[in-house]
Amino acid sequence: MKRFLHYFTFASIITFPAATAYGGQPEQSYSPRIVKVRTEAEADSLKDSGVEILRRRGDILLCFFPEAPTRSGEAPSPPRRSIAPALDASRTFFDAYTVQNGQAAGTPYTGKGVVVGLCDIGIDPLHPTFLDADGHSRIKRVVQYVESDGLRLQLEGDDAYRRWKTDDPDMYHATHVCGILAGGGAGTPYVGIAPDAEIVATVSTLTEVGLLAGVEDIIEYAREQGKPAVINISVGSYTGPHDGSTLFSQYLDMCAEDAVIVLSSGNEGSHLNYLGSTFTAAQSEIPVRIGNTAWDNYRMYGMTDIWSSSASPLMVSIGAYDADSRQMAGWLEPISINGGETFSYVWDSAPSGDGEWPFEGELTAQGGVDPENGRYNISLGYEFMSPEPASGGPWARYELAVKVVGRPGEDVEIYADGTYSRLVKAPGGPTPTADRSISDLACGFNVVSVGMYGNRDSVPQSHPEAFGDDGIYWESTGYRSGQTVVHSSYGTLRDGRVTPLTVAPGASLVSAGSRIFHESYPFHPHVRIDGTPWFDESGTSMASPYVAGYIATWLEAVPELTSADVRRIIAESNRMDIAEPDDPHNANGYFDPVRGLKLALQTGGVESVGDSALSPDEYVEAFDIAGVRRYAGPASGLSGIAKGLYVVRASGKTYKKMID
Repeated sequence: MKRFLHYFTFASIITFPAATAYGGQPEQSYSPRIVKVRTEAEADSLKDSGVEILRRRGDILLCFFPEAPTRSGEAPSPPRRSIAPALDASRTFFDAYTVQNGQAAGTPYTGKGVVVGLCDIGIDPLHPTFLDADGHSRIKRVVQYVESDGLRLQLEGDDAYRRWKTDDPDMYHATHVCGILAGGGAGTPYVGIAPDAEIVATVSTLTEVGLLAGVEDIIEYAREQGKPAVINISVGSYTGPHDGSTLFSQYLDMCAEDAVIVLSSGNEGSHLNYLGSTFTAAQSEIPVRIGNTAWDNYRMYGMTDIWSSSASPLMVSIGAYDADSRQMAGWLEPISINGGETFSYVWDSAPSGDGEWPFEGELTAQGGVDPENGRYNISLGYEFMSPEPASGGPWARYELAVKVVGRPGEDVEIYADGTYSRLVKAPGGPTPTADRSISDLACGFNVVSVGMYGNRDSVPQSHPEAFGDDGIYWESTGYRSGQTVVHSSYGTLRDGRVTPLTVAPGASLVSAGSRIFHESYPFHPHVRIDGTPWFDESGTSMASPYVAGYIATWLEAVPELTSADVRRIIAESNRMDIAEPDDPHNANGYFDPVRGLKLALQTGGVESVGDSALSPDEYVEAFDIAGVRRYAGPASGLSGIAKGLYVVRASGKTYKKMID
C-alpha cells in the first residue's frame, strides 16, 4: 500500500549520555516502510541488502530502507499518503470528575500503576504539568525517530530532557495531547485525566513506521515495569481502503494484544473528501473534480486514492475542468495499470485555446490489486500549477478532474487526502460527501476510535497590554458545550462497522503548550499562568487522550482488562441521551467514564451478585476496594452504605456488588 508522508524539519540529532541512537548515520537518507515477508529467507535478504529492521510482529516488519540518489530523468515515485495531527471543563460531562475524586466507585482512580503513552510530535517533557512533587519529569522515557535519517534516539531523565529540549520547536501537538492524557496541572485548573500515571512519549515525523515503532517502545517499557498500558495516537490519514486491511492496521491490531490503543477519528467530518458510487449500465463512468484545500486551485499538491470493490481493474482518465464555461475542457486517453506499474504525466503549461494541456507539473499513477484485501487500487499523486486565472474570481480557470470507468455492479470509492486536496462534483457525476470521513488509521478491528463533541463555549486568553494586570480575557470558541461538532470524522465501513466507537469532549480543551514552541511563536493563542503557556485546541486529537486517560483509570481499577474488554465496556456504557442522537457523527453515542468504570469493576475479579440473590435477613460483610470492612449486618442494610464497588461475603461465598 502506498503512503503519502508529510515530513517535518528537524534541526539536528544530538546524543546525550542518557540517550542511545540506532539505525545509521544522518548523511545516509532512508525510506521508512512496512514490509510483509513470506519466508525467513526474505527477511534475511532484507538485512543483507542493508535494510534496518526496527521491529517485527509475525510476518510484518518495520524497516528503514537506504535510499539511492534519484537519477536524472528517472520517473518520480508516486507520493505516499499524508499523516498529520488530527486536531478542566471536560470532566463535568456525565459527572466524569467523580472517577478521580472517588465518588463514582468509593475509591479515587487517577491512573496510578498504569503506563500511558503517546505517539505524536512536539513534546516539551519538562513543562510544569509533567513535573512531580519533587520537580522531576513524570515522563519516564522519550523516544524520537528521525525516519529520513534512519535514527532512533532514546532519552531518560531531567538532564537529558533539559539538553534535548524538544523534537521539533515548530510543533506543540504532543505537549497538548499529553497534558490532556496525564498532566498534573501545575496548580492550574487544567489537570489531565490520569495525573498519577507513568508517561512514555514517542515522537517522530509521523510516518507509519515511526508511529508503530513508538507503540512498540511504549509496550516495551510497560513490560519492563510489569504494568498495563494504554496508548494514544492523535493523528489521521484519509486515503487508504478504510477496511482495516493495511499493514499499518494489521500491525496495530497485533499490538492491541499488549496494550489498549486509542486513535482520533479525524477532523474531516464536514469536508467532502469521499465519493462512493456503483457503476451501472447507464453510468459506467464516474467523474469527479479535484481541488486544493486553499480553494484557489492554482497550486495542486496531494494524493487521491481510488478503490474498486473487487479485483476487477478500473480505468482512469485525467481531465481538465474549465471554471469559466463550467464544463469539461477535455480528457486524456484512459489508462489501466496493473501489477504495481507506474504511469506518469509531465506537463508544460501553454495558453488556453492552442490545444495544449493547461497545467504545469506532473501527475503519477500507480495501480494494481492490493494483496492484503484483493481490491484493485489506483493512487494518484500530483504536484502542478494551473497558472491561468478564471474570469469570474480569484481562482484558477482550469481544475484537475478524474474519470473512473468500471463494470456495472462494481463499486468504486474515491478518497482525497484532505490535507492538501479535496473532491468536487464534476458535470454529470455524483456529489462527494463526508460519509466515510473516518481516518483510515482508525479502521483496525482491535482499536478504540474517538470522535468529538463540544466541550466549552469560551476559553481564557492572555493579552496584558489590553486587559490589565492579570492579562486574562475570555474568547468565544464557536462551539456549544455538549453539542455535535460537524468536523468530527465518522463513517460506516464496508463490513458494516460504525465508526467512531465513541465520542468525547474535544472542542475546545485547554492544556499544556510547549514552551519551546511558544518562544518562537509568542502570538499563538494562549493563556499565560505564572509565566507558563497553556493553549486551547479543538479536534479529535483532544478527544482521544481524554478517553485514553479514563481507560487508564479503568486499568488502575482492573489491571487485567484486555483491549476487547475495553471496547465492549465503551460500547455498552456509551450514552444516547444526548442532544442529537440521530446525527451520524454520534452514531455510537457519547463516552461515559463513570458508567465505564463501573462496568470495568464488574468485569474483573469474582462473580457479581444482585440484590435478589441475597436474603434481606442474611448476614453479610462488605469490604471496599482497599480491603477495609465498611459494613456488617443484614443484607437489607447494604443499600444504606456509600455507593461504590464492594467485596461482599455471604454464606461462606465471596461476591462483587456495586452499590448505586
